[in-house]
Amino acid sequence: MTTSSREAEQFSGLILLTGEDKPGLAHALFEALSPFSVTVMDLDQIIIKGRLILTVQISANPAHQDAIEEDLNALAASLGVDIAAVFSTSTTPQEKPDTLILKLSSAKLHPKHLMQITGKLFEAGANIEDLSRTGTGPLEVTIKISGATENKVQAVLATIDAGTDFSLNPGA
Repeated sequence: MTTSSREAEQFSGLILLTGEDKPGLAHALFEALSPFSVTVMDLDQIIIKGRLILTVQISANPAHQDAIEEDLNALAASLGVDIAAVFSTSTTPQEKPDTLILKLSSAKLHPKHLMQITGKLFEAGANIEDLSRTGTGPLEVTIKISGATENKVQAVLATIDAGTDFSLNPGA
């Protein structure tokens, strides 16, 4: 019996490529994976201070794991990057949840500000789906959250004493 359920487990690999960002790294990774009968299930990339973190989840045939790992090791050596891969049985990635967006702005962002905000979001039952810098001077951060109503988030965030250190605007 075969199943096409989105919840069906399948053999997959989680690949993490890290290193100094330069043009062509994503291309080289996908070129190395192209000869294999794999499917990209999920991916994400961030660049901070010129460093790339690229993650890719693929579905694969378990019989190809060793060959894929050998090719990834050779690619890492030729590009001067680090590549790690973990293979296991997993379910298909879930749909991304609906999110609320918060905008944080601060001339000098301190970890205590983020501690307060993330603590209040946790208190509201929210989960942070994405946290990213969207501007500088002042530093602007977008926080995407799921799992809590806008009213609940606004209520707990209203209890934060931001002073003049930072501003936090739900919505946007």
